[in-house]
Amino acid sequence: MQRLIFDIETIGPDFESLSESVKNDLLEKFSQEYQGKSREEIIQIIEEKLSLLPQFSQVLAISFYNPDTKRGAVYFWSKENIEDWAEEMIEFKRFEEEKKIIEKFWEIVPNYQEIITFNGNNFDIPFILFRSLVYRIRPTISLLDKDYHIDLYEKLSFNRRISRMSLKFVSLSLNLNDPKQNFDGRKIKDLVKIGDYKSIAKYAIGDVLVTAEIYDLWNNYLRFH
Repeated sequence: MQRLIFDIETIGPDFESLSESVKNDLLEKFSQEYQGKSREEIIQIIEEKLSLLPQFSQVLAISFYNPDTKRGAVYFWSKENIEDWAEEMIEFKRFEEEKKIIEKFWEIVPNYQEIITFNGNNFDIPFILFRSLVYRIRPTISLLDKDYHIDLYEKLSFNRRISRMSLKFVSLSLNLNDPKQNFDGRKIKDLVKIGDYKSIAKYAIGDVLVTAEIYDLWNNYLRFH
């Protein structure tokens, strides 16, 4: 059986780049949710949350890893001309736009019989599906199929019976490497602004490599076939 682990990194726009109507709607929504905070504080919260909303944000990178062959890839998009490179059986490839990496994603995933994510049902897959719709790209498989897709967040929270199941907390509790040791997703926009796409790509592959270790533990100790 061919298996594939994947993870996405997303990037949101600056709040001030949004239309006035969208800014006002977001301010109203978040003001109700975060009562007592100043307008500046709410705008900062919105800036942090925007990258989680596919209505406004984009998929910046998709990382893949095959736990059987130990090979992987990170596909990212950038307007800057960055040469492809490889490190330790991991390929890093730049595309010119978000649409291209989403098309590549739907080209790759049907070749595998099992897809593995961490919180993919709640974030990665819905995000990719919505962005696919933006570009009128039809998905090649139904990734929300529970038999086909293994979401380790759901498996290890035992259908949400355990809370606070972030990738970082799970990794540390299992004595694995901290995938957020150097920085987390909130720093991605800053790295894009200075053109440090190599740091983004290496961060992206770190998440799937840790997910692969978590999958191996779950598969060997908690999986009942």
